Amino acid sequence: MKMRKSIEISLAAIVIFAALICAAGAFAAEGGTETYVSLLVQPEWLKANLDKVILIDARAQSLYKGQQGHLPGAVNAEWTYFANMNGKAGDPTYGAVFDAAATAKKIGALGIDGKKDIVVYGDGGDWGNAGFVVWLLRMAGVNNARILDGGFTVYRAAGGKTSDKTTANKAVAFAGTKRDDSYIVNTDWMKENYNNQEIKVVDVRGADEYTGKIRPFGERRPGHIPGAVNLSWDSVYTKDFKVLPEGELTAIFENAGFADKNQTIVCYDTSGVRGAFMTMMFRLAGYANARCYNPSYQAWCADTNTEITQGPNP
Repeated sequence: MKMRKSIEISLAAIVIFAALICAAGAFAAEGGTETYVSLLVQPEWLKANLDKVILIDARAQSLYKGQQGHLPGAVNAEWTYFANMNGKAGDPTYGAVFDAAATAKKIGALGIDGKKDIVVYGDGGDWGNAGFVVWLLRMAGVNNARILDGGFTVYRAAGGKTSDKTTANKAVAFAGTKRDDSYIVNTDWMKENYNNQEIKVVDVRGADEYTGKIRPFGERRPGHIPGAVNLSWDSVYTKDFKVLPEGELTAIFENAGFADKNQTIVCYDTSGVRGAFMTMMFRLAGYANARCYNPSYQAWCADTNTEITQGPNP
């Protein structure tokens, strides 16, 4: 009898222990680290949870207000909402994100206090705008911000409802006045570290931009930062612009020369949008020290004291 009771107690303990492990795993999946579960939200889940999240439409305002509409209750905030757009493309500070205090006001104006889950969406082929917004929010400490995998088109294809009603959330006080600088580097940092052998720099623009064949956004000098490897931002997508499974992401990054997941990796593009998106993709694949150089190549090439390289080689 005693043996039977002992076995029953042991079994109960095992069941409780297993439940605790599962709960811990579920909490980790919902937490702030960039895992495949926590960073991406699938359309099916979102359809069932629209009223439980704050939605941010990161597309251009013309699309938000366009014929196809937007997700019900979504507020519109594309990347330019969070960045200095004074001057013109090609200027050193054009596209630079605001400081922590100004960013906090921008976030609060969207009705975000950091407590409610946030889902950000863009659309296929839009340079990963949703990734930029989530990058900025997580940098500001909003660790429950996620990307809608596949964006607006995939959501509609899955039968998701849309609306043409413009939404403006009530502004709230956002307390995050400090920034997690592990997500970002600036031009001064790049000038000191770009040729450091312990740091990997990746240019996520298209091949023609990287080689210097074209400069479509007013860059002062064509080419790329010396030593930077070219890995286009759209290499992480399926044909319908859903993010590749984590294992495939890792394979792509390793084949491009990024084998050490503990190494500091700095992503850049022209003004930081695609670079921020790819920073989140690296983090999604387990590269915890991935960062974005903001405001990216246009700031680098506008500084006459920096070196540039042209052609297909780093």
